[in-house]
Amino acid sequence: MTPAEASTALFKTMPTPITLSQLGEYGIEVAESHVTHIAREILSLNLYWALAAIDAHIPSKYRALIKKDLIESIQTQWWPSGLLGPSTWVEYQPELAQRRERYAHLVDQEGINPVGICAETAGLMEDLGLIESGDREKLLVLLIDYAPASEYGRLLDQGG
Repeated sequence: MTPAEASTALFKTMPTPITLSQLGEYGIEVAESHVTHIAREILSLNLYWALAAIDAHIPSKYRALIKKDLIESIQTQWWPSGLLGPSTWVEYQPELAQRRERYAHLVDQEGINPVGICAETAGLMEDLGLIESGDREKLLVLLIDYAPASEYGRLLDQGG
């Protein structure tokens, strides 16, 4: 698989930004104003796993190109939709960096698995007031479905 094919495959594997109706399918009721923040949290989680998979499965000389192409796809195809909030990609970067750092710490230092990271993310969204405490378990199920950590590595292994 070429670097362009790898980034395209990763982008297609990532779930599109979540909507209010998709949250409702999991029995999660939130204020409409919270949906974009939840969508960004899910994007941050997916980007953590996708970028980690690139680092783990792709030769170093191709990593930067694949990451660049993946990020450009998100910026051009998803960000303008408004489903990720009114902020710009540049304004989102500190939030993304903070999440990636936190997830890396949990995985590398504490040995937490992907389900544990999803639980951490659900807890964060509850702490931020994006979901009600009774919806935390429902959100965990959604995150396991919407952040397919193992799929990214498997996809890159299949293409290599």
